[in-house]
Amino acid sequence: MIEVELPDGTIAEFPDGTSRDVMKAALQRRFGGQPQDSSAQGGQERPEAPDQPQIVGGVIMPPPVPESGQWQETPQPSRAAQAIRAVREPINAVNRAFTNMFTLGSLDEIEGLADAAMTDQSFSEARQASRQRSEAQAAEYPIASTAAGIAGAVTSPAAQLAMRYFPAGGSPIAQIGAGAGTGAALGGVQGFMEGEGGAVNRLNNALGGMLFGGAIGGAIPAIAQGAGALYRTGRNALAEYRGIGQVADDLGISRRAGRLLSDTLEMDDAARMRNALNQAGPDAMLAEAGPTARNALDFVTQSPGEGARTALSRLDDRASAAGKRLTGALDDAMGAPEGLSAVQGAIRQGTAGARSAAYDAAYSKPIDYASEAGMQLEGLLRRVPGKAIQDANRLMQLDGDTSRQILASIADDGSVTFRQMPDVRQWDYIKRALDQAAASGEGQGALGGQTPMGRAYQGLARTIRDTVADAVPEYRTALDTAADAIGRIQGVEFGAGMLDAKVTREKVADFLQGATGAERAAIKQGVRQQIDDAVANVRAIATDPNMEAREAYKAYTMLTSRSSQDKMKMLLGDEWPAVKRSIDETASALGLRAGIGGNSKTAQRGELKQMIEDSLAPNAFRRGEPTTTAKGIWQQFTGAAPAQLQRARASVRNELADVLTRPNALATLNALEAARTAFPILPGAGRGVTNALNALGLGSVPAIVPEVRNRLRQP
Repeated sequence: MIEVELPDGTIAEFPDGTSRDVMKAALQRRFGGQPQDSSAQGGQERPEAPDQPQIVGGVIMPPPVPESGQWQETPQPSRAAQAIRAVREPINAVNRAFTNMFTLGSLDEIEGLADAAMTDQSFSEARQASRQRSEAQAAEYPIASTAAGIAGAVTSPAAQLAMRYFPAGGSPIAQIGAGAGTGAALGGVQGFMEGEGGAVNRLNNALGGMLFGGAIGGAIPAIAQGAGALYRTGRNALAEYRGIGQVADDLGISRRAGRLLSDTLEMDDAARMRNALNQAGPDAMLAEAGPTARNALDFVTQSPGEGARTALSRLDDRASAAGKRLTGALDDAMGAPEGLSAVQGAIRQGTAGARSAAYDAAYSKPIDYASEAGMQLEGLLRRVPGKAIQDANRLMQLDGDTSRQILASIADDGSVTFRQMPDVRQWDYIKRALDQAAASGEGQGALGGQTPMGRAYQGLARTIRDTVADAVPEYRTALDTAADAIGRIQGVEFGAGMLDAKVTREKVADFLQGATGAERAAIKQGVRQQIDDAVANVRAIATDPNMEAREAYKAYTMLTSRSSQDKMKMLLGDEWPAVKRSIDETASALGLRAGIGGNSKTAQRGELKQMIEDSLAPNAFRRGEPTTTAKGIWQQFTGAAPAQLQRARASVRNELADVLTRPNALATLNALEAARTAFPILPGAGRGVTNALNALGLGSVPAIVPEVRNRLRQP
């Protein structure tokens, strides 16, 4: 609906598409006929008046009304009418511009068809009226109309369909080609719909739209790619400055070295690196976090320099410290080594008084042969061989107990007749003689076991021992006291060979079964002495003078097999986890030291050769090469000269060697991970910017093409 504000402030409405002539005639009828000519006014010349209504602010205004032969000034609209028009007209302009581009320039055709169907206007008149309204509003509100047109073009179904098949993730060349094709298609459609006249004129206009649209569409992806790259560079530079760069400053290294360190550690799994550092102990180095960090340290220490010297020295110190911690853990769990003979002698000496007192008390007690145990002992007398009686008397003689000889007669057939019943002391010596017979002579088997005779001797000795203990309880106490010392001495001997490969885990389990706390302590002493003796036999070699590290390696190798660790776990029980942790820490330190080759002789020779060549080579000026001289001056100015680059590389190597071998590695790793998480470096950053600009730019082609063509047509 076309609205015309009348001089009295009222609004006259005309149907959309009403021509100017029709509105002019209606307004003239409303305000009267044309004013009279000059002859009718006494020959006075009349001011020239407009011959048709004027368009003001996109609204058709009527001509001024003549009064007494003079044209009078048109009254100004009311403030309310002005306010309404100030709001309504921009909205109408935005709506028309948006709709026109949303339909790719088809609004005049759509309105022309509608108005021709509802009024007496022809399609051409109605279409022309629609175009005039659009042009008038665009001229009155150019910025709003342009923005609305772009919005309509971008959101149009044609643009959305074209962008659906646009290769957003393709290469720049593919995007430029697709952009040119999309722009040509959208520009051609818009040009055809905006054209006037017949099909030939429209096709010519469409061809122009295709050419302009293709050129604009091909340029848009290139611009979008550049904008995306610029955003990516700026965004990642800022993220690096705020994240990794800040950590590098805290570590006291250059930002370049900090970025290389972060990239190196990012190649390994973070959880595994943290677990490795926890296992490596409190003074773990960052190089122990994973294989990539270890390889990086190996690389930067190949070339001579301060960083390599510092790193290798720290590795030696770390290995030595780990070895000392392992030794301390073994001492805490098993006691410090004292020597097998010394330990066994101490056991004997320490229990001598208690054993003597216990046996004296037992020997002083009589045996009641009328008791059940006594009668059993009397029955056992017939089973004792004569040789055992002789050996028992010989033992007593050697011990100085000649007055305590067993009074018995031994016949030629070996039978024994006791003239006096044995007492506790005599029974004890008989048992000892039988034990000796079981362990040697005819009691010992050819392969180290026992013969049937030996087992018989052993069984009789045990029966006598138990029966005497039943008859005299004090004898059992003496046996227990002596057994403790014997068991401990045997435990020391067993422990001294427990880690040998020939000692099976089953044998260790059998030996430990039923062992007392004192006997387990004695076994630990034996194992500790075995490790110490092996470590003491480590020899120095010219290629590795660090004896502490080599001794630590020897102790470590004795405790790393599954068999050795199973044996130690059975022996130590709850104390094993602490020892195992020290073994793991030592393994990490020694493994890192062994995996770093140190200064390579090849690398050293290469560095020395390069230094000599650089010092003796004439510069470009002396060689008479002016172009190369200018190039060298520019490189010196920009810091890109070969010598400057070599120093920069050496500086970065030194920084990496330093930070990779510092203690407190877990805190450094956590700081780097936190920085990467909070300020990640995104290789794909800017892709969203590129895609958004492609969508906005290519979708705007139908709105941009007519603007460009109109500007080119202007003189």
